[in-house]
Order: sequence, then C-alpha cells, then structure tokens
Amino acid sequence: MEMLPELFLDRLKRIISEEKYASVSETFHQDKLLSVRVNTLKISVDDALRCFAERNISVEKTPLRNPSFLIKGVDPQEFSRFDFVCDGKIYMQSLSSMLPVIVLDPQPGDDVLDLCAAPGSKTSQMAAQMQNQGNIVALDSVRPRFYRLKSVLNLQGVGNVQAKCLDGSRYRSGEVLFDRILVDAPCSSESRFKSFNKKTVGYWSLRKIKEMVHKQRGLLLNACRMLKPGGVLVYSTCTFAPEENEGVVDWVLRKLPGEIQTEPISLDYVKRYPAILEWEKRIYNSQVAHCFRVLPTDLMEGFFMAKIVRGNG
Repeated sequence: MEMLPELFLDRLKRIISEEKYASVSETFHQDKLLSVRVNTLKISVDDALRCFAERNISVEKTPLRNPSFLIKGVDPQEFSRFDFVCDGKIYMQSLSSMLPVIVLDPQPGDDVLDLCAAPGSKTSQMAAQMQNQGNIVALDSVRPRFYRLKSVLNLQGVGNVQAKCLDGSRYRSGEVLFDRILVDAPCSSESRFKSFNKKTVGYWSLRKIKEMVHKQRGLLLNACRMLKPGGVLVYSTCTFAPEENEGVVDWVLRKLPGEIQTEPISLDYVKRYPAILEWEKRIYNSQVAHCFRVLPTDLMEGFFMAKIVRGNG
C-alpha cells in the first residue's frame, strides 16, 4: 500500500478495529464488482432481466432491497456502451451509493430536498422510488456538475425534480418545509482511495478534512432547519474521517439541542462496524452511536450515514 498516505493508514487503524484492518486495507488494492440499478421509470425488472439474458450477460441480485444487480464478466466500459445503459433504462451505481436513499425511504407524494445532488445518482434513485410523484428540489452549486445532473435526470425520464444551480448551505425554501432531506455531502472521499491510482489520494491532507468539515456543517445545519416536524434527514459521506462524520453530527446536535435527534439505522444485510464515540480527546454526543458505518468489502465501499429526525414539538 505504498501509494496511500502513511498518516491516513495510521488514522484508519484507530477507526477500524484491529481484527478488521487487514481485510479492509486489502480493499484498497481491488476494484469493486460492477453493480447497476434498474431504472423502473423506464423499464420493469423482468424486462431488464430479459435484456441481460438476450445479451448473455450474467447477473446476480444484490443483497439490497431495491432493483439492483451485480454484473458478472463484463468490463464496466464495455457495459456502459450497451443500448439499455445509453437510453437510461439501466444505471451504473455502486451499492454503497444506493444505501442513503434506501435509509431515507422517500414515498410517492413526498416533498424532498436533495442538497448536494450532482451527478444525479441518488436523485434519480429517489425519483424512481417515488414513481415520479411528489416533488424533489435538487441543488448543486458547481455549474458543470449541475449540467451533468440535468443530463442524468433527463436521460432517466425523471419528471418530478426542480434542479437549481445553488449552494445548498445558502438555499432558503421560505415557508416550505420538507418531508425528506438528503445531504450526501462533499467529503475527503477516503473510501475511494486506490493504491494503484495516485489521483485518488493526491489531494488528501488533514487540512482538506478541515475544509470539508466547514462545508459539511453549513450544509447540514441549513438542511435541518428546512425539515418538517416528524421529517427525516439522512446525512452521508464516503469517507472514514470521524471529523467529517460523527463529528459533524455531534456538532449539529449541539447547535439544535432538543430540536433534532438521531435514530438507529436497520440494514441487517450490510456489514458494518461501530460508530466512533470519541476522537482526538473529544467525546461525542451519545446519539452518534446510532450512526451507521459500512464496512468496506469486495461488494461495498466504506460509507457513513446518520438518520436525523425533527421532533413534533
């Protein structure tokens, strides 16, 4: 693992238990299996399976409780050229990326806010689960990413999204509050590090983590203020850093005492490891124990999720 920063690995040993460290560190040498989501706005699962069979593509149902499959024996670049991908019926998406929407569980008719929406993987996943019913406000502040978001939504036949090129930490919804909010925050992306690809780690530093924390706090605090009483918010990242995960959740719980709380996340088919309760001499709010850390495997990238609810009081 000579291409991964020594400081990152030292931190990882403290975050992941000693008995799991060897297997987790091995995942940085490997590419994940190719996983896809059936876009039920354009094709049924049965018809998708027939498409795969007609092209002799071997598939296997994933453990996730959504229309997702593992693709066997096909290179991702080759797979991306199939007609059913090019016309938006099948979407290539990592399994970990699908989890926040599964936890958020938006329903047809809900008012939903996607605060960091580009490139649109989770936005389109929500639209499909909602059967294009209800309303999703999807934000991204970086113009090229915003255009990518609009392109993905258009390709997949999404019809219930208002896409806006805005900074999620500054967005104001006025009197409109949301039933469901997703904050899939920009982060240091540590779970996507690859020992064989220097580009995945070249930007990493403790300073980068601190920069991300500043952004994440602004996004999450603003989102919590737009959540309806009884509403549900999912905060997620693809990093291991406790400062960006439990630390941000701890911070917002302290900023809004008594207004919000975390809830346990039940995903018994996903391997996990415990939330971090203390880091760098800081003891976190006991509610961060409900946070969900996805254990990296050959199927899953490392991922972090917190389920936050607003009280009815």
